[in-house]
Amino acid sequence: MNTELIVASISGFAALASVAYSARVNRMNSLLRDDLERQSAERHRIQERQDVMSRYRDPLLWAAFDFQSRLFSIAGQAFLRVHFVQRHDQVYAVRSTLHVLAEYLGWVEILRRRIYFLDLGNQEANRRVVELLTRIGNVLNDDTYPDTHFQLFRSDQRAIGELVLADDKEADRCIGYAEFCARLESDPKFAAWFSRLSDSVVKLAALPGRHPRLVDLQVALMDLIDYLDPERERFPQKRRFRLNHVGPPEG
Repeated sequence: MNTELIVASISGFAALASVAYSARVNRMNSLLRDDLERQSAERHRIQERQDVMSRYRDPLLWAAFDFQSRLFSIAGQAFLRVHFVQRHDQVYAVRSTLHVLAEYLGWVEILRRRIYFLDLGNQEANRRVVELLTRIGNVLNDDTYPDTHFQLFRSDQRAIGELVLADDKEADRCIGYAEFCARLESDPKFAAWFSRLSDSVVKLAALPGRHPRLVDLQVALMDLIDYLDPERERFPQKRRFRLNHVGPPEG
């Protein structure tokens, strides 16, 4: 074999090796680029999830606190009896009670929509929030309690949540108390969704004792509040009472 053939063979092998190496490097670079893009997309999704929870945590937290506070007042402090019998401001007692329930359901609906869009199902913290919200919804829906006061079926819960969402393209929010009362007065279709709940509030005002559904609702809402505000930054411990079915509330 002459020198020229040897050189040509070596050059050919070198060229093939160079092509193979270049292909491998390109493939590795492509895999690395794809991996970096996946990591970047995942970081972006995580940031979105964190933004959603930070954006909606406080409104949901306040709505849950207002709702549980009213339940605590009704079941533990005779709020309805005082307002219906002694102060004669029944309209306020009924409407404000309906509003705190509706506002809570409105923020649950807002969060539910954002969860669907952002696929939060695989995040442990968000799964826990969903579990707590589901538990509250189950208590409202449950038909095994001794009476039907404050019972609200799942589809009706969502419907009321949808009804109180404000028509605001710039921000997610619920309608305020003034608009809520105005719509109860002026919109029969809107008011019809609250007629059964309104009847429940009126009947509860005349009934003694702590109603199991209201107690369980208040406790479930407090569990949600404890989870959303574990450091007691929004609501200190002295404002966190839980109802018992019998006896004084827990501090």
